[in-house]
Amino acid sequence: MKILGENGIGKFLKIFLQICFFGGTILLIILPFILQIVGLHLNATAYIIYPNGIALLVIVYQFIGLFDSLKSNNPFCLENTKRLKRAGVASLIEAVLWLLDLLVQTILVKSFEPVIILVLIFMFILFIGVSIALYILAELIRQATTYKEENELTI
Repeated sequence: MKILGENGIGKFLKIFLQICFFGGTILLIILPFILQIVGLHLNATAYIIYPNGIALLVIVYQFIGLFDSLKSNNPFCLENTKRLKRAGVASLIEAVLWLLDLLVQTILVKSFEPVIILVLIFMFILFIGVSIALYILAELIRQATTYKEENELTI
């Protein structure tokens, strides 16, 4: 399957991410109203989930731009480096928020349910890893862009 260009996989991934972005935005807006209709109330965890949702939307938005550059056959540009670094920072914010949620669950709520604690620890470790991976990928793209520009000048 073709990766770059108009009919590449980047085009379809961009469309999928746009659907996720707009669906996530709508869900974040209407979630309090849905909870109120169902009869549930926002608790301490919900106040941490909202910033998590916003950080995830930032990551998705950065990847929409990244796949847009794949569609236009320009994956090695400095703008992609900036996008990956922004997504990495948002991922690091995600990790901190999951850690904060873990602390709220154990200290304030005094919930020692092993499944919840293990999931929160897993999410913290996952987003730390994603943040590191995105930073490394950003540096690789930056270096590849530099080599590409030097190569274009010598030919």
